[in-house]
Amino acid sequence: MAVRFIAAAAFIPLAFALSDSHPVVAWSSQKSNILDLLPSSLANSKSLLDGIFSHEDICDHDAIVLVEQSGLHASDLRNLESSSALAKTLASSPSAREFPYVLRNAGDSLAHTAESLSSRCGSRYVSLGPGQEGGSFEAGVKHVVSITMPQLEGVASHRKEAMAELESYLANELEAIKSTFDKHLVVFSGCPSHSHLSARQVPLEMGSQAFAAPNSTVLTEGSILKRYQLLTPALITTLVITFAVLLPVILFGISALAGIQSPLSTDVPKGFDAQQRKNQ
Repeated sequence: MAVRFIAAAAFIPLAFALSDSHPVVAWSSQKSNILDLLPSSLANSKSLLDGIFSHEDICDHDAIVLVEQSGLHASDLRNLESSSALAKTLASSPSAREFPYVLRNAGDSLAHTAESLSSRCGSRYVSLGPGQEGGSFEAGVKHVVSITMPQLEGVASHRKEAMAELESYLANELEAIKSTFDKHLVVFSGCPSHSHLSARQVPLEMGSQAFAAPNSTVLTEGSILKRYQLLTPALITTLVITFAVLLPVILFGISALAGIQSPLSTDVPKGFDAQQRKNQ
């Protein structure tokens, strides 16, 4: 019994780690060794982002775009239609990578990374986000663009509706960047809600008036992160409850019932002779 309980409890850290993870997707307008040579498995955002932004060729891009969205989960991207602008952009990009379950380190911020990167590359820094006045891009001048998306929260149906609207805004901004800069690289990452205090809260039942404005792979056909349909936050929570609570209780109950002796004795009475009984 103890062994079974320990085995079940071993799933708890993994389940909670995955439930606190966030996706990172990246793509470029031209073939990119920066993305193509990334390891296939990166557990945390520092390793992943350092692998991208510390590369010696990073400043060769005309524009580097860093998109950050608080509360974003892999399921939010996976639920986007394959016909959505973001999914099509990823599918058509010469280089694209997906990391669905990345742990974000406390204090990590793509906005801070963007500012540091603009200084390093001598690029113009532009900050964008829904509700902000649109930034202007200047052709022939290198840019680092930081886009802060509103926080995602709530139940799945509301998140899907909100994500569709946010994706539409993001697609418009990325189209403007694409039309201005031939060589650009985009990194889109989720982050924990509690570590992104500047994220804007938006109603998840928004209408069109809401806006004033194990484990990486190269992208395949279909919507974003389609091959990662097994481990969703809801399923992870269910696994935690099942293995950590229900399964041990059930096993304990079965063990207890098996140890109960029946009050009806099945022993043969003393002096009983089966052969003699048969002859009678």
